Amino acid sequence: MKNLSVLGITSLLACTMLFVVCKSESHLENPYKEKTEKELETLSNEKYSKIIALASPKECSNADDWKIIDIQTVCGTNHIAYHHSVDKTILQNMINDYNKLMEIYQPMMAPRINCMPYRKPLDVICKEGKATIKYE
Repeated sequence: MKNLSVLGITSLLACTMLFVVCKSESHLENPYKEKTEKELETLSNEKYSKIIALASPKECSNADDWKIIDIQTVCGTNHIAYHHSVDKTILQNMINDYNKLMEIYQPMMAPRINCMPYRKPLDVICKEGKATIKYE
């Protein structure tokens, strides 16, 4: 009987915690939701520049030192090359924030721009000291 009480209390506690976590995550709003198109444009340019600066701390002399990571743009999924010495967690956090911005900005811009079809990235090559992605 005592085991049933402990099991019941544990189950109730687990369900309560699950409810609280799910409820709090479902109410997370995109911090860029109320921004104007001009504000989003400025923010996207600033954030993208910082991402590229972090991802490319060195000139590209050996393509094997570079990796590829996805990023959202106004045209959908794109890719950037990043040096293996870059802290991927910091880079991914910056990209995740940028992607949130794109969730709001992309629908505003997509109807007005001509996007290239998605291409699968193959590898990174070094071209004039810059890491460049080679596509299919």
